[in-house]
Amino acid sequence: MDFIPVILFWVLLLVGMASRGPFIFYLLFGSMSFGSFAVIPPEITQGLSFTPPPIVALAIVFIYAGGANGLSRMLDIALRPSQCLLLFLFWLVAVWVTLFMPRIFAGHVTIIPMRLEEWTSGIPLYPTQQNISQLMYLTISIVTVLACALAFRSAPARQHLLSALCVGGCLVVLTGIVDLAGLGPYLDMFRTAQYSYLTDVDIADVKRVVGLMPEASTYGSLAVSFLSAIYFFRRAIAAPWLRLYGAPFLIVLLTFFSLLSTSSAAYAGIAVFGCVAAAEWFWRLLTAGKGSVAREGLVVEFWAVLLGFGAVYLLALVYPKAFDPFLKLIDTIIFQKTASDSYEERSMWTAVSLKALWDTWGLGVGMGATRASNGIVAVFSNSGVVGGLLYYGFMLQTFLRRARPGDATGAAILNAVRFYMPPVLIMATLVGTSADFGIMNACIYALAAATAWPVPARAMASHSLSFAYPERSRR
Repeated sequence: MDFIPVILFWVLLLVGMASRGPFIFYLLFGSMSFGSFAVIPPEITQGLSFTPPPIVALAIVFIYAGGANGLSRMLDIALRPSQCLLLFLFWLVAVWVTLFMPRIFAGHVTIIPMRLEEWTSGIPLYPTQQNISQLMYLTISIVTVLACALAFRSAPARQHLLSALCVGGCLVVLTGIVDLAGLGPYLDMFRTAQYSYLTDVDIADVKRVVGLMPEASTYGSLAVSFLSAIYFFRRAIAAPWLRLYGAPFLIVLLTFFSLLSTSSAAYAGIAVFGCVAAAEWFWRLLTAGKGSVAREGLVVEFWAVLLGFGAVYLLALVYPKAFDPFLKLIDTIIFQKTASDSYEERSMWTAVSLKALWDTWGLGVGMGATRASNGIVAVFSNSGVVGGLLYYGFMLQTFLRRARPGDATGAAILNAVRFYMPPVLIMATLVGTSADFGIMNACIYALAAATAWPVPARAMASHSLSFAYPERSRR
């Protein structure tokens, strides 16, 4: 029966590629919840598990690179200092380091392998299949940035992206509901990737919700990522019903399922998200003009938070024992975390990866050569000091982008990008194992680059006469 979901996925992908509409982007974000689903049997790929998002992203790249002048326009984006030059240089450095450093330092540097067949305190560095696979994933993420930066130059495309974010959030909630309801076995037909699964685990007498991800920490991080994206981007959504009703409802559900993941990284992400959301609320209150979309919902949000805290306070006064299970859970996953074997093991991964960076004089050991438990350490240890500075320089450039004068929706999108980034960065810092920033962040980077594109929208209209195939109508 495992072949049925695989066939269904490829049928949907072919429909997305053949259609001239935005369905391919809805498929991309909807597929992000299927983190345990290998769309190509691992037996064919020598054990590599290709999950849906990279495959759909490659289809998007094929669509936009296949149009007239598609490759040249993507290359123009890659080489423009104001667009993605820093990211392109990061990729060049990562390729160079991955091809040569595992061979130059073979046997002389200790690393933690990406594929943990068994518990280990470190093995000697040698070229492996993981170097190529992780470099391939990074390459897919980077070319996705270039293709989507081309796709999102039109306002309708950006609106479809924001709607696709909400579809992705719905799938995160739906898979969480199925898992929470004890129907996990019905999801097993989608667990075809060759990963180590932790799908039936309790912590402090609470079941950890994993949805269709390999473990609770990845599900929790995904839920917080969608929570942060939908919360901050919702003010740029044009459809009133989705902006005022659908997105807020999803925000509540995503918060709930982020908590049910019982992931310490997700809890840290929620805490950072709460602080950033409060800062964003005050920023809107103090700087947004009257009648601006940014001021929409300020009063409702204030009273919702106030009443929520008031209800919690009253419940604590009337029935304090109601919070005992939650306090026990917090104590287990936060305050006792440093005494756990998992914490010690993950700290060891990061320490060994940092030592590997030092032992290679800052050159790095290559993509997929060593596993860390800190996203920043993963980037620097895998791509070297130069590669890490280029990548985080691109992140800073993304954070500082400005919309074209008079583009209110563009300004709302770029403000959302700035507020979206801190919670996601903090979670990656806590649990990131690879230098690959992922397809979702690739779309956000591309959205920011496209929104800040200096060419007026009317000038681009003659170059984008259809959504999925921007140049085909001109032939």
